[in-house]
Amino acid sequence: MELQQLRVFVTVAKHAHVSKAANELHMAQPAVSRMIHELERACGGIALVEKVGRHLRITEAGEALAAHAQSILAEVSAAEATMRARRGLLAGRVSIGTPPSVGVRHLPETLAQFHQTYPQIELRILQANTTQLLQQLDLSELDIAIVTLPIPTKNHTIVPLFDESLVAVVSRQHRYAESRSVSLIDLADESFLLYPPGYEMHDVIIAACKGVGYAPRVVIDGGDVSLLLRLAEADLGIAIVPQLALNDKENLAVLQISNPLLSRSMALVYRSDRTLSAASLTMVQALVRTFENAVLT
Repeated sequence: MELQQLRVFVTVAKHAHVSKAANELHMAQPAVSRMIHELERACGGIALVEKVGRHLRITEAGEALAAHAQSILAEVSAAEATMRARRGLLAGRVSIGTPPSVGVRHLPETLAQFHQTYPQIELRILQANTTQLLQQLDLSELDIAIVTLPIPTKNHTIVPLFDESLVAVVSRQHRYAESRSVSLIDLADESFLLYPPGYEMHDVIIAACKGVGYAPRVVIDGGDVSLLLRLAEADLGIAIVPQLALNDKENLAVLQISNPLLSRSMALVYRSDRTLSAASLTMVQALVRTFENAVLT
């Protein structure tokens, strides 16, 4: 059975007349008759219509098929409408993964603008580290993710977003509070506040310290960026965070790190072996514009 055959049959059944059905379908009458015969063959030779004078009578088998055909065509029509809505961004869902520092600073405004333009698109946000985000991307729990480079390139489309410096933050009472910059070796005797194990920043900081000759003395091992900033503000230690994590309201002294300079590269990624929805592609474009316009100092 084919959908067009079912459409023709339902129309013939409605009118009980081939020529009237042909007029509604904008088809030639012989083409309508041929489709009815083909449908009967597809049903195993069961008669679906009988000619009674100048009219047609739908057989009992035809009435049973017509009921199913109407349901099938209604479902197809609904499916087509659903797909049209998604093509026109009138429905759908976008799932976005992001590290906390990026999500807090730049996503709210972008998501607000997106929602205002496409209010019927559902937005889902997951905050996690790069490893977790890539796992969720592979499981199709996320459509797109903002991650720290490098990552495996297999099956990933990578759109570079920005590079930014890592900075040290200390309380206003700290001995380095009046300094504008500090070398990493100068922090050898400091108490460190670290991201949770598994976060890229955790490993980067430990590796950088070991690279200049010491293992950092960790007093807090684990905490999202907001907690680390509050702990540094309370003078519990020094935190090394992305510049993006800070805003003008932080009651902290910010120190540029030299020798070596520390930075991270961020990118937007999605699976190259899967087709993004129109809504997800539009979100990708919105995020790229956001970070093109962002001033990262």
